Amino acid sequence: MSRVQLKHLIAAAALASAPVFGSEIDEPLKVNTDGLQSHVAEQVQQAAAESQRALMQYMWFTRRLHHLWIDDVTTPKDESVAKSEPREKREKREYVVIRSYGAR
Repeated sequence: MSRVQLKHLIAAAALASAPVFGSEIDEPLKVNTDGLQSHVAEQVQQAAAESQRALMQYMWFTRRLHHLWIDDVTTPKDESVAKSEPREKREKREYVVIRSYGAR
């Protein structure tokens, strides 16, 4: 077998196996939309029902509008970023604002 034939054989095998390796991204995805606005949660669920790729595209195109990333909606409910904490459990934070109006 010549070198060219071997390259063609490897390329054909790679093309034939591509649907097998790429099929996971086209499956519906389970999402956690707790704490999101209802219309945003509906759009996220609709994109996730289509495929993981559709969800990633939706998140990418709306990232500046909703400030969400794929990890925010795909993590389990216990680790979710979108979930808000009760007021009693929140820490009190003190802020110090330092303003510089130029050199003296």
